[in-house]
Amino acid sequence: MSAAGWIAIIIAVVAIIVIVLIITMSGRRRREADRAKAVEIRQKAEADALGAREHEAKAARAEADAKQAEVDAERLRREAADRQNEAQDAQARAAEQARRADEIDPDVKAAPAAAPAGAHAAEPTVAPAAAPTTAVPTTAPATAAPETEATRGVVGPDGVRRDPGV
Repeated sequence: MSAAGWIAIIIAVVAIIVIVLIITMSGRRRREADRAKAVEIRQKAEADALGAREHEAKAARAEADAKQAEVDAERLRREAADRQNEAQDAQARAAEQARRADEIDPDVKAAPAAAPAGAHAAEPTVAPAAAPTTAVPTTAPATAAPETEATRGVVGPDGVRRDPGV
């Protein structure tokens, strides 16, 4: 073989080695790039998973808040019903006390069996005064509130005692 042949073979071998090195290097770079891209995708997936867990936690808190609001609303409904019952009981007791006071009061006569339209059956009537008399002032006990027109009622021209609020 001549020197030119040997030079051609050496050049061909060197070229093949360079080509193999280039392919190997580019493969390594590609694998490194793929690894970096995979790491980036994994980090994004972890961030997305964390965000999803945060949304789930917020949804669970919102649901718990809604359930607590329902419990509070039910409790408030029951309290309102209890207070309404207490108010009705207090009104019934007050009406019973007023009825008993009217039974005892000699100036109040019993209501007629057929009350006129618009009159309340529970309203007692006051006997009209026969003649003006001079009344001897009486003193109320120290613990009683002063009697006013609002507390004693109003006697109308027909002689019927009426509550001023009616």
